[in-house]
Amino acid sequence: MMKKSFYDLAFGVAPGGARKDAHYVLASLDEVKIALAEELAEEINLYLLCWYGADLSLHVYQQEELAQSIDLHPFITISIDGYMDITFKGPGEPVGYDFRADDGAGDEKERLSSKMFCGSLGDAVSVSVDWSRIEVPPLTGETVAEDDEDDVVELAEGHLGAYGYQDFEE
Repeated sequence: MMKKSFYDLAFGVAPGGARKDAHYVLASLDEVKIALAEELAEEINLYLLCWYGADLSLHVYQQEELAQSIDLHPFITISIDGYMDITFKGPGEPVGYDFRADDGAGDEKERLSSKMFCGSLGDAVSVSVDWSRIEVPPLTGETVAEDDEDDVVELAEGHLGAYGYQDFEE
């Protein structure tokens, strides 16, 4: 059996107050962009990035060998009406808003972290990813395929994954 190449979009929070260990095993960068946009459209995921310091990485596997890991935090901008843009130095390092100072300050319903957690920002929030600054290598050789149910690959965390979405915390 030929070893497959793929992208692994990994979004996770270590077990604690919150849990997430989502992976998208995909065959093209366009698929990765769509999956990431869907994840970042959910305010609870913005909360996990800003408050919990969730990991968000793109792993590139060439013939099932991890060739490169890219931290996506530095390329994300969260824009919220009435607030400075929020960017990231890395996991757990948001810039533009002090989420730790938010804890216990004022009316809980008015805290930005609470608004994200409850999903109450609606159209006031938008997220962009500056893909022009991310150097993602193209996949080489045969890639995972959506229609091949037997395509099972091993991810760096020791999980076995197949094409598409899986959350190992569910």
